[in-house]
Amino acid sequence: MADSRYPAKSIEFRNIDFQSGKIPGPVPGPGKWLIEGQLQISRHLKKLQSQINSIIDKEITAKEQNFINGDKLPLPIVFQMAERGLAKSRRPDTLFQRVNTEVIAIHGLGKLIVPVTREILEELKSIIIEVSQDIPRNRLDWVYYPLDKNGVEREKIKPDKIKEYELIHELTAIEKITGYSTDDILIEMGLSELSTAKEDGKFKVRFFHFDNPHVDNLVLNSFISQFQSAGITRRKLERIDFSNDLNTYAVPYVDDQLIREMAQFPGVELIASFVRFTPTYEEDTKKQTVIDIIEPEIGKSYPKVAIVDSGISEKNDHLVPWVTKESFVPKNRQNNYHGDFVAGLMVYGHIANPEIQNIVDSGVHILDVVVMPDSRVEFIREDELLDALITALEKYSEEYKVWNLSVGSQRLCSGIVSDFTAALDNLQDEFGVYFVIAAGNYTKLRNVWPVEDPFEEDEDKITIPADSVRAITVGAVALNHDEFSSVYSGQVVPYSRRGPGVGLSIKPDVIHFSGNPSDYPINSLNSNGEIVSDFGTSYSTPLVSAILAEYYHLYPWELGRPLAKALLIHGSRHPITNKRINDAKDHYYYGFGLPKRLQDVIYGNEHEITLIFEGSLNYTKGRNWIQIGDFPFPQSLETNGKIRGEILVTLAYEPHLKPRLGSEYCRSNIDLRLAAFVDGKYKTITKGSAAGEVAEEQWEKMQMSKQLKWSPVKQFEFTAPKGTKGSSNVKLELYPVWRDISEKRPLNFAVVVTIRDPKGEAPVYNEVSALLLQSFQFTDLSLRYTPTRIIARQ
Repeated sequence: MADSRYPAKSIEFRNIDFQSGKIPGPVPGPGKWLIEGQLQISRHLKKLQSQINSIIDKEITAKEQNFINGDKLPLPIVFQMAERGLAKSRRPDTLFQRVNTEVIAIHGLGKLIVPVTREILEELKSIIIEVSQDIPRNRLDWVYYPLDKNGVEREKIKPDKIKEYELIHELTAIEKITGYSTDDILIEMGLSELSTAKEDGKFKVRFFHFDNPHVDNLVLNSFISQFQSAGITRRKLERIDFSNDLNTYAVPYVDDQLIREMAQFPGVELIASFVRFTPTYEEDTKKQTVIDIIEPEIGKSYPKVAIVDSGISEKNDHLVPWVTKESFVPKNRQNNYHGDFVAGLMVYGHIANPEIQNIVDSGVHILDVVVMPDSRVEFIREDELLDALITALEKYSEEYKVWNLSVGSQRLCSGIVSDFTAALDNLQDEFGVYFVIAAGNYTKLRNVWPVEDPFEEDEDKITIPADSVRAITVGAVALNHDEFSSVYSGQVVPYSRRGPGVGLSIKPDVIHFSGNPSDYPINSLNSNGEIVSDFGTSYSTPLVSAILAEYYHLYPWELGRPLAKALLIHGSRHPITNKRINDAKDHYYYGFGLPKRLQDVIYGNEHEITLIFEGSLNYTKGRNWIQIGDFPFPQSLETNGKIRGEILVTLAYEPHLKPRLGSEYCRSNIDLRLAAFVDGKYKTITKGSAAGEVAEEQWEKMQMSKQLKWSPVKQFEFTAPKGTKGSSNVKLELYPVWRDISEKRPLNFAVVVTIRDPKGEAPVYNEVSALLLQSFQFTDLSLRYTPTRIIARQ
């Protein structure tokens, strides 16, 4: 039970905690080849040669003959890396440098897109032929074992074979080399999207970003020249500035055939219709009873949430006192059902659904951003939604830090980062806010649920913009059930879309309650104050928005974004077991679980304590990594060479993002470990990613899905109720890693640590507090005030 007498401690990093030297880790040796044996390697290299020849014969020649400036345009081709070749250490960078090209885009895992010319392909083929003539019978034939300065044998490559060794290392990690196909370009352009483009009178063409203004201009000018006879002139092209990293234009629609012809043009990355958004709901308008009106107290402040939705009715006497309105839709084009329902859950959710305990019941002030027209007759397009969002953010972002987007599209998330998702991530950075986004509804529902393999099918994956890396994405679990229900209370409902997100990231981030799609919906109110019932991820989302807004409202000083997310995730648990979710499959349905209110996260008891750290890894200031060598571990949890208890660590940080690199959208990683001194050395005691200790044999895909590598939020856990070998001499370490060293930049982060004795015996709070007094500066975190449950007037 959370007790305000035992508040969390906000701890300041000391100068000695920041380390300026090289980040420690295992001494790297020569990378092992994915294919062993002279014959097997020779066959693989011949296969790559054949694939290059096919590209030259079928695609280079066709490009040169059929397109204006075809002999000058680079041709994007795909280097698909093997599943065991996804790590950046296997990236064929040496090979690309030799032929003077580079990766310009990445889509799915290991799908590298590289621009080439006929000359580059011929040179690439020559390199492969040259390497093929000098393949050893065994990799070890090119290796020797000198002693290092400590007298330990280290595997090294023979000096005269370094170049050839590295090329074979890279070439054997390439599964295949193919052309970038029209199917790749039109992956988001099905029949319904073609119809949408025709209705809009325009669609989007994204060109590859070559990082070379001359080449970028050549591609654009050649494209215009190629299609000017169809009326595609420079004056009619409109640059879409959703992201500086993407090169997208709005192009007039002429006919479907022209779109297919454009998909064959070298330099076009993606053709898509504009994404349309509507509120996602079922609208079960069964009326039951009327809720009494609750009004905010004069002079009292409340958590604040901006609801970007279909609007709250001006006749809604139950909600109007709580609302500030900013409308972008005329009244005669509004249908306020969805907006009333979403807002009603924030203010009256605890009354309409008395069985839900873990929601804000103390009132929420709402900014009603009306952007959604009546979905029965209209929709809003992504560019229109962004324009409205930017206008509202410019006016209200200082006051409202949480923005609820219970909106949905039918555009599935993929390895390609959408223009709209990139724009939302940019806006969150620019305005310092969080978007809380519905995971989306899978309207077909499923007969078998949950499915065993989250990678098996894509139809039920999250939809744009639920893949936003900066945002909090929310799924839904059932509120109630009976023997005929498809799922039981606390289980993910069949309509809740699942992850993974970009680069196998955890999506949704969290879940909350919504209706079971049988006879157990969730309740809110309509414009007349009557209880209505419905279901959808639209309605789990505002419950999380209110919780997060309460964090901002109650935290004793200004709350940074990494810490806000870290606290939300740290308190989240599986809604049935109330335990931390640590299974990769469960993460893609439940996220990190059901979040708690702030007092239940930062207040503990005499047998547990929560520690909070905020900081920045900044190499320009010599803060390369962090080591707290005297981490305060309580002596009472050490007995006879064993340590016991539980430690939960949540890390959140904000990596630099690069949208055109798709599955490698997040460009940096922070890893963390707690290690205890035992048998003369430190040994990692936390489960999760083992910083500095991950072997090359652990495939990158496994590290991403199970250890959350490159994920901006991750958790680590030490659990030993009966004890394990170790000591109270514990250190905490944080290590950054960049996908490309040229992209190094400061990384803001937050770490939340809870230490507890599950037996309820050890005086953990007092012991750790005493240890902190010896070496650290810290502040007790007491809420600004204790929230009080609001009740209706009599």
